[in-house]
Amino acid sequence: MPHFSPIDFLMKYLVSLICLFPCCALLAQTDSNDSYRPKIAEFSVEALMDYHTTSSSEDLGSLQNEVDNDRLYKAKIAVPVVMNKQRLIATQLKYYQYKFFFDEDEFTEDQALYSHLSEAKFTSVGLRALYREKIGLTDQLMLAGGAEINADQLQWRQNTTKYFFSGIYSRQISNRTKIGGGFVFNQAMRITSLYPVFNYERQLSPKYHLSLSLPKSIAVRRKINNTNYLIGTAQVRGWRYNLSNAIEGETSDLTLRRGDLELSVSWEREIHDWLWFGVTLGYNKNLRYYLAEPGKRQKDAIINIQSEDARYAKLSLFIVPPRKFYQ
Repeated sequence: MPHFSPIDFLMKYLVSLICLFPCCALLAQTDSNDSYRPKIAEFSVEALMDYHTTSSSEDLGSLQNEVDNDRLYKAKIAVPVVMNKQRLIATQLKYYQYKFFFDEDEFTEDQALYSHLSEAKFTSVGLRALYREKIGLTDQLMLAGGAEINADQLQWRQNTTKYFFSGIYSRQISNRTKIGGGFVFNQAMRITSLYPVFNYERQLSPKYHLSLSLPKSIAVRRKINNTNYLIGTAQVRGWRYNLSNAIEGETSDLTLRRGDLELSVSWEREIHDWLWFGVTLGYNKNLRYYLAEPGKRQKDAIINIQSEDARYAKLSLFIVPPRKFYQ
């Protein structure tokens, strides 16, 4: 009988966590010729670099600042709870920390918002749960939900929390193609949204794989060999954080929101079987950026911020299932 260490057993148990959560950048493979393995855990640092911002407000005036970089540290890990051939229940833990670094020579403290951004650390802590049920030989239903805090002060209240729920039904229509559709419901800091999603995977050739997750992202993956991949991605990214006492005279809680279009190329390389690293370089175009009272949208913003296009970079280490368990 073969011998398995505790780590081997855990890795084998985690193999089926393919595209269960957003931490998996690409969907599961659809062809046995593609040996790309999903991410079980990821630890990374990413940054937008050297860009100017111009803020405008009817009450607070206009100011400019230059950001050397804004830096985001990420840690994510997925853990199964129940798993068999028919059903999977799993959880994901996440911890993000976000920090702004301004150019000291051009930094202005005249507007309280920038002083607050330069001093604060913004934290996102969350727990997500996943339920997946296979239906017949080709279909599956996937339900996911979660809650998290996004704020400069970790206090659980309505103005700092985000809740979401999604449902996706997918079908493997051939050994090379998979399609799916469903919805996502969000309640984030008193803002409610509901939108449809469409997923499509296609193994274009032994070396190229196409992945669409609309309306969020499009990715093309090129297999160089079993230990090297190049991935081109276009995606919409964004965040919301609650700010406490950021502006004197305003409500104690405010929401800072940013949304961007990111174009990037990633190189992923094996270090040792289950341990990989990734390098991503890209270009970031700002779509929206504003400060508002909780529950308010951009048209009611206290401060609107125009951000220049910026260079984007990311370094990451991640864990994948060992090759002997992923055949």
